[in-house]
Amino acid sequence: MGKLLNKANRDYIASLIPENIPDWKKVWQEGYEIGKNLKIKTIPFEKKYGMKPVDYRMKLKEKGEMCWKINTGLSSVEEQVAAMKEAEKFNEETGLNISMAHQLPQNITGVPKDKREGLPISLGFMLNEPEDWEAITMASSVSPIFADNHLGWPNAVETTINSVQAGSQWTGLFSTYVQVAPGCPDEVWNMTENVKALGIVASRYDDKIIVNGQSDDSYGAYFNDLATSLAWARMDRYIVCDLCGARYSYSFGNFTQNIMHKTALWLAASEVFSKEDQPGIGFIYPDTISHWDHHVQANYGFQIPEVLLLILAEKHFKTGCSFLSVPITEKVAIPTVPEMLDMTGACQRAQEVAYYWEPLMNWDPIEKLRDQTIELSDRMFHYMLDGLAEAGVDITNPIELMVVLKAIDPFTLEKLFHPSIVEDGNETIVPLMPAALWNATQNELANQINLLKDTKYPALLKDHRICVASADVHFAGAAVLVGVMKEFGADVIDGGNQLEAIDVLDLADENNITDICVSLHNGQALPYAKLIVKLAAERGRKYRFFFGGVLQSFLNEDDDVPSDVTKEIQELGITTVTTVEDLLDKITQQ
Repeated sequence: MGKLLNKANRDYIASLIPENIPDWKKVWQEGYEIGKNLKIKTIPFEKKYGMKPVDYRMKLKEKGEMCWKINTGLSSVEEQVAAMKEAEKFNEETGLNISMAHQLPQNITGVPKDKREGLPISLGFMLNEPEDWEAITMASSVSPIFADNHLGWPNAVETTINSVQAGSQWTGLFSTYVQVAPGCPDEVWNMTENVKALGIVASRYDDKIIVNGQSDDSYGAYFNDLATSLAWARMDRYIVCDLCGARYSYSFGNFTQNIMHKTALWLAASEVFSKEDQPGIGFIYPDTISHWDHHVQANYGFQIPEVLLLILAEKHFKTGCSFLSVPITEKVAIPTVPEMLDMTGACQRAQEVAYYWEPLMNWDPIEKLRDQTIELSDRMFHYMLDGLAEAGVDITNPIELMVVLKAIDPFTLEKLFHPSIVEDGNETIVPLMPAALWNATQNELANQINLLKDTKYPALLKDHRICVASADVHFAGAAVLVGVMKEFGADVIDGGNQLEAIDVLDLADENNITDICVSLHNGQALPYAKLIVKLAAERGRKYRFFFGGVLQSFLNEDDDVPSDVTKEIQELGITTVTTVEDLLDKITQQ
């Protein structure tokens, strides 16, 4: 095969290569020396079971039993501690077994302390001092996993030190290094800190400290093909293991509504990433794409049959998997502890009926798809490495590699290196397993266009100029808005996702646009609104702001749950919208 990239694409990637990259091996060694001297706590989980959590997972693997995990992201460390105790009490009362609890702190936990001033606060609790991590790990015999906003974010060194010392055996969501961390624009510095943190983890290889990846919160959310997400995870593993000598595991779940595809991807990833002494899977997340935001009790109808198949697959294939259940209310509010326990209880009790389904199972189609996924992802991973090298990227330097990968548009990345294009010459990607999140976005776009095409809006929107952006990792809503308005002739500047308030204004000013639409979901709506209004006033320009999504924030420090802040945002002079049609109606009112 000749060159993978034409000159234009080589030049595009070459333009993303940063300057002034430090000696990554020296950086990594600094982390390694730090890690060697850490004192790791013995957590209550180890006292109860007589082994570390990863060894416990391997024992379950031998028996073909699922490990059960919950998601917790309450408003304070004290509430997190109480939730861990409630999970332990639940185990004692029911005879069920929540073994682990995924921790969801505020996103600025992942931002160094000296860069936090003025940043909007999102949902979750704040981790500031080592004692905060330790309070959670010592709370109960349920093992906490510190993942979100740890390794992968710029504050990776501090959070890795604190999570490892406190006794968390998995650390970080490494895949989230592609997310935009507020207040941290220097990507070379950001990735340097992450490589140092990888050195810390590498130093504790014999302690089985594992770097976890999570494709749902990374580029996996943008790909058309599920198999592409495994190729992307292979790149994560290449950086973490091959270059930086640490352990790696893979997590995913929300790409698809097709449980056969999910099972095939899980089994493929397990085969690719498993080691003799650790599972290759961190956790599997359920389908929440299908969840309703009305009549939420009906959402049980998706997760239970999904987990039943996963229970059967684990019993048959023995991968050492853990399942992270998601409460039925997650789409509309921060779940309460009872809601978390209700869902894991329902999922775990599905084990009691799995026996009756075993004789009905034919695993041949899933095994075939698993093998195809392994092969396709391997080819694509090597195409990515070879193509990046062609463009002049030093693929042996993790800092340079991560900076470039973060800068590449994920849709472009998949199109450049997917085998259906590289090998077969197709103009568009032909997916092995179509991904549901992007497909659902495209279906909703088509639906909205169909609903609104015969209204007054196409004529009113023609040549109307507007800037659209998402303030967090959620891209689907903003993508639908952009697509509808472009279809109707508007001149739309698409800022993508994870844009800070100052960046939104800069983008609008660069294009001489005063209408700005922002989508928000992670509880930062009111502080984000206050900040963008303040920054706009300093610029002396008159903007029209339109905010939509989930407009919630904590109004008081001791609030248990966030409040709807629509009224407060409106009082700042910002127009709030609830639907696509509502936005179009208000935008076209001059």
